[in-house]
Amino acid sequence: MVHTHQHRIDLCNRALETVRSIIPNDLYRDVFDYINEHNEWGLGMEILIDQISEYEIKISMQQYQAIEQAMASMGISDSNRMQYLREHDVVA
Repeated sequence: MVHTHQHRIDLCNRALETVRSIIPNDLYRDVFDYINEHNEWGLGMEILIDQISEYEIKISMQQYQAIEQAMASMGISDSNRMQYLREHDVVA
């Protein structure tokens, strides 16, 4: 049986995988669990974005776009979190 929100879940997982090598393992596990175990993919993505910003982890435009796609699938790509991420943590 396919989850009714499988497309969103897939986009969230894809975004998470793009940053896997640059985030702490415990953050990866926490976000993965929110997305895949707790059906809280939106919360998982918000935590991911907050932690990237809080720890000033620099991400590429490609990584940002993957996060933005996941957030757009949930209708929250224009949030303050995304704006802050774009302005402070994306490297050219």
